[in-house]
Amino acid sequence: MTEAFTRMAATVSSAVESRLFSEYGAIFLTRAVPPPKIIFRDSSEVASFQSSLALGSAMLGDHFIELQQEAMSALLRAAAYINEANGAITARAEDAGRRSYDDTVRLWTRNVTRGLEHWQEEGRITSGRAQEIIALAPADQVSVILALEDEEQLYFGTFFDKSILYSVAAPGASQHLALLAFDVAEFEDSEVERALARFGWHRTVASDFPHFTYLGHEEEALPRLGLKKIARPYKERDYFFWVPELDGF
Repeated sequence: MTEAFTRMAATVSSAVESRLFSEYGAIFLTRAVPPPKIIFRDSSEVASFQSSLALGSAMLGDHFIELQQEAMSALLRAAAYINEANGAITARAEDAGRRSYDDTVRLWTRNVTRGLEHWQEEGRITSGRAQEIIALAPADQVSVILALEDEEQLYFGTFFDKSILYSVAAPGASQHLALLAFDVAEFEDSEVERALARFGWHRTVASDFPHFTYLGHEEEALPRLGLKKIARPYKERDYFFWVPELDGF
């Protein structure tokens, strides 16, 4: 395990942080610059961290993407490698790379609002309770929404059958804030997956199929660094993700 991974695992101080570390903690194994905490509290914390980083940028398909310089360099090497085989690695959307804190709040709020509307229509939550949740700061909503899911099975994922974390990251917890995540348009291409892994990019957020994270390590090294490999089916094949192995903590 890296020092950053071990240190961050040891600082987990709440059930929410524990859950978020289990979902996104692989990022602390990166050879680049990991985020200084599991969840940023607000936009000023994110802006301060991002301004401290050496950045690289490139057009990947139709979109201009910014990442940490080391991560971008590795991504461009992967793109050049797959290009030799007549393949491509391009950005899935405008926000496939760098995101701001406000971006993560916008995505989170979209799902929370839709979920509250849905569960009110189902008679599972009152209008008053929904308004209380909406009035909370986004950072304070996280524990409330996760508790509703765990304790009352009121899910806020896209189809209301899974956790919100299957659809969006908690505000302040997205790996995109560290400029170490990239959403790939060609994510169903197994050759693209292998090319990315060759240059240190791996899937680390379970069930987010287009999302790859720059760790900078070969796949063979990941188990001894503290990650375990899990499978998720999508369409006609299984996809594999590297997530924290937390039994030792």
